Amino acid sequence: MSKLESKRICIAGAGAIGLTLAARLSLAGFDIYVVARGESLQAIRENGIRLTDTEGEHSANVTVGAAKDFGVQDILFLCPKSHDVGDLVQSLMPMITPETLVVPVINGIPWWLFDGINGADGRAIESVDPGGKIRSMLPSAQIIGTTAMITAERLRPGRARTQNPLHMTLGELDDRHTRRLAEVEEILKRSGIATRTAPRIRDAVWTKVARNMISNPVTAITGATLGQNFGNRYLAGVSNQMLMEIIPVIEAYGSKLELDPSIIMASGRSLGDVRTSMLQDLQKGHRLELAAICDAVLELARLRSIEMPVTAAITALAHFLESGERVAAA
Repeated sequence: MSKLESKRICIAGAGAIGLTLAARLSLAGFDIYVVARGESLQAIRENGIRLTDTEGEHSANVTVGAAKDFGVQDILFLCPKSHDVGDLVQSLMPMITPETLVVPVINGIPWWLFDGINGADGRAIESVDPGGKIRSMLPSAQIIGTTAMITAERLRPGRARTQNPLHMTLGELDDRHTRRLAEVEEILKRSGIATRTAPRIRDAVWTKVARNMISNPVTAITGATLGQNFGNRYLAGVSNQMLMEIIPVIEAYGSKLELDPSIIMASGRSLGDVRTSMLQDLQKGHRLELAAICDAVLELARLRSIEMPVTAAITALAHFLESGERVAAA
């Protein structure tokens, strides 16, 4: 057994992303622990994980249970919805020591955005980490920054599908190249996930945030697929305006988009008949990830006195839809 294969690796969260990662890593020969509960726990325990991806149908056997069942982990992939991170991390503390490497695979602005810069902690972002709860539990020195381009859907407990190639980007919070970063990259590459190390992880994060912000709330409101959102001239016009609004915010915090705006819009069209995670959540009656994807961006914009009128309006409409206060037409 190689050094990498001997690593204790846990996936916390059995949603679409967690299931996809767990299946791919297991199929590559890694022993994977999955923290799950309820129907997901039961389904994975009885049938393993079923994944449909561009390579076909897969069945992966993993060890599933609660954090207290597994002991200390070497690498912990956090894969919950962004608003569930705090509660999940608290439940995972029996698995985490100062040597545990934590890889948060979450949407939106991460709580660690201002950590690791010049060796000092930065400001807390209230929209994603009220009171700094997460930052107090997970020191930034243990974090590997991550973005994921994985358009996956959980079909039912323990069963996921993804129609596009899997891509992830990694980076140390201080943008150094380290051995531990290289090890995580190698694990993901062996698992069939195209992975790169970003020269500046915050540029990668802001680029992913921009992609999510200009598509997720718009599709939740309209019911459009990604192909429709970026292919229809009316919806594409709204998304493009939101993209123009976030660029000054990104630049105000010392970052930049990794891609030209025209490429971002074109790549959205290329994803075709895919429902965003936010549209899926709305249709299932679940809480939407508006805090990390939209509210946090608006919070950071206000701190720099930057106006984002279209983004603010779309965010407000999405919040209204989430509230369930609509009255059905007679």
